[in-house]
Amino acid sequence: MDATTRKLVARQEEIERQIAMLRHERDAITTALGVAGIRPPAAHQNIYTREESQYRMEQPFRKVSLTDACLTVLRDHAKKDELHEQWLDKNQVEYLVTRGGFQFKTEDATNSVNVTLRRLAEEGYCEAHSGKGSRATRYHFTKDRVPDAVEDSRTTTR
Repeated sequence: MDATTRKLVARQEEIERQIAMLRHERDAITTALGVAGIRPPAAHQNIYTREESQYRMEQPFRKVSLTDACLTVLRDHAKKDELHEQWLDKNQVEYLVTRGGFQFKTEDATNSVNVTLRRLAEEGYCEAHSGKGSRATRYHFTKDRVPDAVEDSRTTTR
């Protein structure tokens, strides 16, 4: 092997070591989020759910309202497992909405999601099940609504 090829192979191996270290760190973070109850209930300890991966790759909530993003997350998880309907709490919905590219314009994103979910429940778009004691209220999709018209500020001229 000539010197250039050795350098390229060495750099390739270094990159592969870095990738392995980053994957290990990502898996540890993913596990911690699962243990903290932030990830969806059916999520494997360190493997992303189909929805988590899809939201991360496609960023579907980048140009929609928080209401529509929350309802989409609830709908996507409503029929996830026919034996166990998935109910999500405000933290899980916030996590998934954020993974999907929603940009919060407030410092208290959890409160915004909480208010939105309560309103959706009051309007009949999702069911709310209040937890006992310190357990969080969980939400489950019931019906669709007409999406909000959201103006994309990047295309607006002033």
